[in-house]
Amino acid sequence: MTPPDPAEPVPDPPSAAPPPAPPTQTRPRRLRLRAFLIGVVLAGVLAVFLFVVLGTTSSTGTGTGGVVPVGSTAPNFRLPSVTTGLPVVLDDLGVHRHHPVVLNFFASWCVPCQKETPLFGATASAEQAKGSVIQFVGVDAQDPPSNAIPFINQSGVTYPVGQDADLRVTASVYGLNAEPNTFFIDESGTVVGHIIGPVSKAELDAWVHRLTGGG
Repeated sequence: MTPPDPAEPVPDPPSAAPPPAPPTQTRPRRLRLRAFLIGVVLAGVLAVFLFVVLGTTSSTGTGTGGVVPVGSTAPNFRLPSVTTGLPVVLDDLGVHRHHPVVLNFFASWCVPCQKETPLFGATASAEQAKGSVIQFVGVDAQDPPSNAIPFINQSGVTYPVGQDADLRVTASVYGLNAEPNTFFIDESGTVVGHIIGPVSKAELDAWVHRLTGGG
């Protein structure tokens, strides 16, 4: 074998292959991003659900299911009278349940009430003078007696008015968050009508006529 000529260049040995690149992190990152987005969506849905449920409950001011509905039995209550301090008890008027009741929630600071309450006072007095069986009951909401008593007297109200300083009946029992509100209760104690806001003379006359058996 002929030895290589020293003058002849010797080829370089083949270079080693480069090490393989580390595996990319694209798929794990996508999976983490997807899981994060799903978590955000679920958290948002839960937040909306809680807002709707809790907001609905708190907006009515009652935890018993909202405003007393038409067709249900009118809840009884006992409140001190604004003018006499004696108890005003709906049970005495409603569940002895031989008399229909017009139950009005109002306050002296309520602007619509300042027009409506004298109408209730005059209508109640007229019915009493006729010997009508209908009873009017008022609930004065969150109103100090120093304001409520002059307002009641000036409005010609002579029927019982309970003082609901802490909204125990207005909000917690009847589920109301504004005045005026009026419930019409028949002689069996069932709520047959409810008007939110001020009642007109025509509306009040029609309900009195209906509750007293006039149709």
